[in-house]
Amino acid sequence: MYRSNSGTFLRFARCTLFAAALFSLCAALSGAAFAAESAPMKRGILVVAFGSSVPEGQEAIAAVENAVKRAYPDTEVRLAFTSRIIMRKIASEQDRVIDEPAIALSKMAYEGFTHVAVLSTHVIPGAEYQDLEAVVDGFKIMRERGTKAGFDYIGLSNPLLSNATDFERLAQALVAEYADAARQGAVVLVGHGTHHFSDAAYSALQTALWRKSPNFFVGTIEGIPSYDDVITQLGKTKNKRVTLLPAMLVAGDHAYNDIGGEEPDSWANLLAGKGYASTPKFVGLGQLESVQRLLLDKLREVWGE
Repeated sequence: MYRSNSGTFLRFARCTLFAAALFSLCAALSGAAFAAESAPMKRGILVVAFGSSVPEGQEAIAAVENAVKRAYPDTEVRLAFTSRIIMRKIASEQDRVIDEPAIALSKMAYEGFTHVAVLSTHVIPGAEYQDLEAVVDGFKIMRERGTKAGFDYIGLSNPLLSNATDFERLAQALVAEYADAARQGAVVLVGHGTHHFSDAAYSALQTALWRKSPNFFVGTIEGIPSYDDVITQLGKTKNKRVTLLPAMLVAGDHAYNDIGGEEPDSWANLLAGKGYASTPKFVGLGQLESVQRLLLDKLREVWGE
């Protein structure tokens, strides 16, 4: 009889201790959840560019970054590049470390950022943009699965040329920016070009420009419209003076070599061989305030403003 009561007492004691421990655990978890839910919002912006190792090209990226900082003075703004080749070159030659998007976002998550907007400065939704999109989607999935690596919110802006409205707005900005050059001759905008299907964006931009001015032409170094396409269209006009401009965020290696360089196969020299007097201007799209405003509009869409 005594053993039976003792056993009952021991079982009761164990149950009581388990209940107390369970209560304490639930209280602790509840407190942690409350602390997480009540953590202050910490917003951040990550500006992402392909990158440039040329000082003049870096100026265009810095111009966009500074425009974002002026528009969001109370929000921390950081920078990331998508080109690892450029990042390694900068680290080696300039002793400056620039993170790629996955690393930059991981650092922001670790530092307690809760809401992050990623501003893509890519011109078209090509392979580089799709890689960035995959990284951002990865952080969304991490939060959906309850890991600490994600954010309460993360959004990615569309690239500069994403829809019909974008083509019209960029065309309007370029026609206004280079109106004087267009009155004196042809304005040829040269993009990088790609084998990706998004290469069609350059042709769409050409159409939008022609609706506003017949003196604007678009070509690409590695895609369509090509140099030959531009020459064919120029031949249909009386223009013999050409202003060459990069249709890229930065005026970097391609601008100083492929477009306006001294090499025999640069666009400037090829045009000279056809009897055109060309004037290269090393101004990236990112250096134009009108384009900066377009990018800021993209950023506001991410924030839902």
